[in-house]
Amino acid sequence: MRITDHIPQERMSGLQRRAVAIAITLVVLDGYDVSLTSFAAPYIERGFGVSKAELGLVMSGALIGMLVGSIIVAPLADRIGRRKMGVVATSTIAAGMFIGPFATPETGTWPLVLSRTVTGVGVGCLVAVVGVVLAEYTGKRVYALVMALYAAAINIGGLLGSMIVGPMLDARGWQLGWWIGFALSAVAAIATYALLPESLAWLAEGRRPDALERLNALLTKMRRPVLAALPEPENTGADAKGSLRTVFTGRTGAYTLLMTVGYVAYMLSFYFMTNWAPSSVASANDNPALAPQLVTAFSIGGILGNVLFGYLAGRIGVRVLTPVFLLLATVTLSLFGIVGSQMPTAWWTLFTASFFVCSGTAAFYAIVPTLYPTLARSTGFGVVIGIGRFGGIAAPVVGGAAFDAGWGMGAAFTVFSLPMLIAGVSVIALHVARRRPDAGAAQHPEAVLSGASA
Repeated sequence: MRITDHIPQERMSGLQRRAVAIAITLVVLDGYDVSLTSFAAPYIERGFGVSKAELGLVMSGALIGMLVGSIIVAPLADRIGRRKMGVVATSTIAAGMFIGPFATPETGTWPLVLSRTVTGVGVGCLVAVVGVVLAEYTGKRVYALVMALYAAAINIGGLLGSMIVGPMLDARGWQLGWWIGFALSAVAAIATYALLPESLAWLAEGRRPDALERLNALLTKMRRPVLAALPEPENTGADAKGSLRTVFTGRTGAYTLLMTVGYVAYMLSFYFMTNWAPSSVASANDNPALAPQLVTAFSIGGILGNVLFGYLAGRIGVRVLTPVFLLLATVTLSLFGIVGSQMPTAWWTLFTASFFVCSGTAAFYAIVPTLYPTLARSTGFGVVIGIGRFGGIAAPVVGGAAFDAGWGMGAAFTVFSLPMLIAGVSVIALHVARRRPDAGAAQHPEAVLSGASA
């Protein structure tokens, strides 16, 4: 039995609750970082005089960085530890935020693209690290709800940004959003170093001379019995150097393919909505101040949708519930475009679309970590989430080109809602594959964390 096998079954200790609280707070910061261009875009477009396609490149910068962070940098967490990678990630976000305010009409938007790319590298690393920490420290009974709150935290960050920072940009300039992001990220880096506990499973693998001492210190704080020696290494055929091979071979490789295709499709729809819904309404009404209001609608809808999704998933099952929510997301996102840009109708239809669309994040975050063994988990999670960023990278640029070509809101949002159907089919296929009798041997014990929810 591995060190983490019994933890989900027992009552959560103060250390576990602290780990969950810190992790979700870090994702709130991520939500602010990711949503920043959504409510700052109209001010940047007006100040720099760029086309929507050029503005889309600025929006895509963060997604390009997330791709690099998730695939190339995040796997290092399997070697250096989740906590240390969390410090690196938050520091990288702070560095990216520091670059942005130096962009001017004379320099063009390239400093903003660089800023968003560096910030995205940090966000991409942090998503994989925090997801693994939550999977290990969260109790079974609340796992689905915590993962839903994890996904909702992104919307909470966007909500706080749009409500507090957004209204200030008209008077103080779009640069203020970046300076606030820099300050918050710097504080987060210090807090991560001081408060975020290391992965128990990573310490149990004995990758440091003091691994047993550090592991026992955590177990003592969790009121668990200490160990005389480290557990026997997990016999999964996976190690840090071979984690990519594990992720892409055998039945696990088939799961990776299904989730990657589904997440690419989902990201295409999700980031089209995130980036262009607020900007489209603001542009149609020639009023940049409407963009923060639409981000608020998107954020509130996402928060409520994720909480309900988490509540229902604990009773119905994530793989069963997800396709239903994604079908409703397709319909409601298309409806947002068809109804048009008039307020307050646009506010309420975006709220409704976000309610269902954002559940996809909770679904993939809950399902993917359970598919991989311990030493390949950060790599597997990072690969699926990272490759999915290709859909997110394409969405702002292709969407901007579509609007420049004269597409109306109805056509654009209907077309870009359809990939969510592909995402739903991929989850159905995974559900069928995991229910096959010969799939039991391929399932890793960590899947018990999510119980019926995954």
